[in-house]
Amino acid sequence: MAQEYDAENIFAKIIDGHVPAFKVFESRSAIAFLDAFPMVEGHTLFVPKAKGFTDFLAMPPAKASEFLRDLQKVAAAVKEATGATAINIMQNNGADAGQTVFHPHFHIIPRTKGDDLFKPPPSAKEMVKAEAAEPMVAKIMKALNPPKPLKKPSFGTVSSVTPDVKGLNLQVKVLEEPKEVESKGGKFYEVLCGDSSGTIVLSLRDGQKDGVTKDAVFVIRNASAKMVRAASGGPGGAGHIRLTVDKWGKIELSSDPFDGEVDKDPKKNVSSTEFELVPQS
Repeated sequence: MAQEYDAENIFAKIIDGHVPAFKVFESRSAIAFLDAFPMVEGHTLFVPKAKGFTDFLAMPPAKASEFLRDLQKVAAAVKEATGATAINIMQNNGADAGQTVFHPHFHIIPRTKGDDLFKPPPSAKEMVKAEAAEPMVAKIMKALNPPKPLKKPSFGTVSSVTPDVKGLNLQVKVLEEPKEVESKGGKFYEVLCGDSSGTIVLSLRDGQKDGVTKDAVFVIRNASAKMVRAASGGPGGAGHIRLTVDKWGKIELSSDPFDGEVDKDPKKNVSSTEFELVPQS
């Protein structure tokens, strides 16, 4: 479980001026002061003013970057002021790493030759082998480049279908069994379906009608309107809308429950509206 930020931690109180500290530096984003219980003379803490983050890894990149901007300058000043020949810049993230105050902070620790202040554990005696390194490389790279979450498609409504609509996503309920239709272009099927905004006739090819039965709920992706010529109309004739899905679209059973009830009012049947077909020049 993630550690919760304690707004009363000692560093937050120092930032707010509620607890005194021997301050050596302050900017808009950071503050630096002498450690109250130093490992060595000049031991300095470099702390972000931003609150709400328990450790450095929890900070948003922009805030972390702004905060770190002056770390190098402060560390160089501590080294010069103490006459140190070297500097450790240490940072702990989490209790298991030794963190005791859960507000991000860096330790700037002056070092001199032979001070024996502390030493890191010895390195392995043998070079890491490929069979051990490659799986770890893959894990770190995966963490650095996580797969992007799939963008959830936006869904329209049946009533929004117009003669020129393309790329429409709908969730519809099937209201009847598909009916076979013969045409010059070959055999296809039509079925009335709808949502809470109205109804429309869905036109299906032979391979698309599997599972399309009365009361089934389907998701239709990347659908388009197609105009079917009617018996009457103006100079260019008249047509009715059919909803179609080409090879770039998809029809599949919905994994989500149907929202509301289908509005079966005949006046809201989009496919019953007659549109004038305008000849293409």
